[in-house]
Amino acid sequence: MGRQNSQMEIAIVDLGEMVPKTHLLKRIDGLIDFSFIYEKAESLYSTQGRPSVDPVLLIKMLLIGYLYGIKSERRLEEEVALNLAYRWFCGLGLSGKIPDHSTFSQNRRRRFRDSGLFEEIFVTIVERCVEHGFIDGELIACDGTYIPCIVSKSSISQTPVTIRKGMQSYLDALDRELEKEPGFQTFPISESTALRQKSMTDPDAGCICHGDKVGLGYLMETSVDSKHGLITGVDVFPANQKESLIVLRHLEKQVQGSVPIKRVALDKGYDVGAVHRGLELLGIEGYIASVEFSNTADKKGMTYLPEEDCFLCPQSQKLPYHHMICQKSTGKYLRCYQAEMEKCDACPMRPTCLPKLDRRRKVIASGFYPAFHRGRERYATAEGKNYMKLRGIWAEGCFAMLKREHKLSAIQKHGIFKAKEECLLAAIAANLKRMAMAIHAFLAQLILAARIQIVRLANPERNRVVYPNRLTVSPVVSFLSKYRSTACFFSSSVNRLIGLLLSKDLSAPPDRILLPCRNYWR
Repeated sequence: MGRQNSQMEIAIVDLGEMVPKTHLLKRIDGLIDFSFIYEKAESLYSTQGRPSVDPVLLIKMLLIGYLYGIKSERRLEEEVALNLAYRWFCGLGLSGKIPDHSTFSQNRRRRFRDSGLFEEIFVTIVERCVEHGFIDGELIACDGTYIPCIVSKSSISQTPVTIRKGMQSYLDALDRELEKEPGFQTFPISESTALRQKSMTDPDAGCICHGDKVGLGYLMETSVDSKHGLITGVDVFPANQKESLIVLRHLEKQVQGSVPIKRVALDKGYDVGAVHRGLELLGIEGYIASVEFSNTADKKGMTYLPEEDCFLCPQSQKLPYHHMICQKSTGKYLRCYQAEMEKCDACPMRPTCLPKLDRRRKVIASGFYPAFHRGRERYATAEGKNYMKLRGIWAEGCFAMLKREHKLSAIQKHGIFKAKEECLLAAIAANLKRMAMAIHAFLAQLILAARIQIVRLANPERNRVVYPNRLTVSPVVSFLSKYRSTACFFSSSVNRLIGLLLSKDLSAPPDRILLPCRNYWR
């Protein structure tokens, strides 16, 4: 009968060899060089005193927690100490000391609170993804999701809150455009006090009561690129914030950064004239699901003429745009289209068309009705319907993944700054995972294309029968051109693989480019 030998063993162990090549952390480590964090965090550390904990180690441990849904930082400390893959990813070795769980909370509270470090890391990764073609901006799915915060019911009470009322502002460029319209007015901001549900432990959280979404929490506005499902933008607001009011500035920040947004798909909550026009000013083609209103002008027999920006009544009389209406009570801007008084007086349908005291027919529409009309026509196309399906896949699917796998089922920490940190770390973790999947699929395609090309060269007579013509060397050359034109973002293992796959001379024939990698799959 065999028995295990319990004698002490001395061995030289390479942790990297013990972690499978298919492990997620190994793919991420082979994809990204995290040394750029040192430059981002340099200003947050003193040049005097004892050496601090390595900031890259802190970030990597936090990312492990969000990648694998480890909600407790105490448990994260234990898991990193026990798991060889986690140790290897963090560069700790078998005997490396694990940072205490309190190190994370103290660094967040003292060092990282107002630094914007996590957002800089997120933006840097997004910028490199854009540079290397993982994000193309052909279609961005944008939406908001409610995330509850963890607070005790005993901490919630009716608290007096100051409410500031003014005209709605969606985008600075829209405000400047409205100022040129006839009839434009500005009203001073008024303040009033009302009772609202607030938590004493998390006063930044907002109260929402919309369908099954009831309680205190935060609204995470997120943009997702539809090419590989990578998140391009994250902003966090109290849960009672209106999504249509924040989406334009959310997208503007990305456009001013590095994300080349060409099209955006949005749900019905954004079907507002200001959003349609704001997207046009940002140079974005918007596809917004239409809301069916019961009292629209077309249901009353009116026809809109976009070339002349006027309505046509059933008696073929035009109602041109006349002036802007500023509603102080709602903060909305509306366009007034009205017919000439003489034509209405002479109209045979006047008794049934107008009340006795009205002298002319009017149509009150959105303050940006021309853009609103163009957006609705664009959504009604087959292309618009297809984009709505993609929006559901990428936006809703991304929220489900973040909440199920990356610790965003609830906001664990208190305060809007810490809530944004949690959302950013979850988004970074999701992007790293999807980048690893994307580069793995892309490199597999390159290897397959190279292998097919080599077999074609060796067996010309079998080209048409066995190997399809759709796989060519062109993706290899285009990828190499972009890869060499930007700063190196990939780590050494990806560099070695690219070196195996590609030669230095881009003008060389395909066989000279692809043949050096013939030993890769043997």
